Formats: sequence, structure tokens, C-alpha cells
Amino acid sequence: MTKYFAEFETETKVINVKRLKNSLQGNPKYEFNFNDVGLLTTPANAGWVYSFSTDTFLDKNVSIKYHITRTGRYILDEIKEINA
Repeated sequence: MTKYFAEFETETKVINVKRLKNSLQGNPKYEFNFNDVGLLTTPANAGWVYSFSTDTFLDKNVSIKYHITRTGRYILDEIKEINA
């Protein structure tokens, strides 16, 4: 049995990034809005989230990996800028 309901990998464009409240442990969280994908949030307490800000990927083409939890939450697992 898989850990998640579904896992995906695609290329898309970031159209908006919003900083959310920190996790209970004080770590940053973000909500990304992707063209053709919709809203994804970064996982709570993920160390890789410290490597960017709200402007890092805004209006850029990116490659993303994400999953949908069994409760229906869309979680961003990885994001990389695509260099044209």
C-alpha cells in the first residue's frame, strides 16, 4: 500500500506564492498557486523550505513533484526552476 493517495510530477508556472503561518514548531510554510495545477502547500517542518522566499519562483517555469494525502490535502514535495 502506498503512503499517499496519489503522487504527481509535472512542469508548470508559478502564478502566486503566499507565506502562511509557521508550523507549530516555528518552521515556515508556503502556499503556491500553479498554472494548470492549482494550490499546493509546503509540508510542515520541511528543511528545504528555508532555501527560498515568496519571490524566488514567482512568475517562473518550474518542475514540481507533489502528492495528495488520503485526507485530500495537496502537498508540494519538490520544486526546481526550469532554465530556458
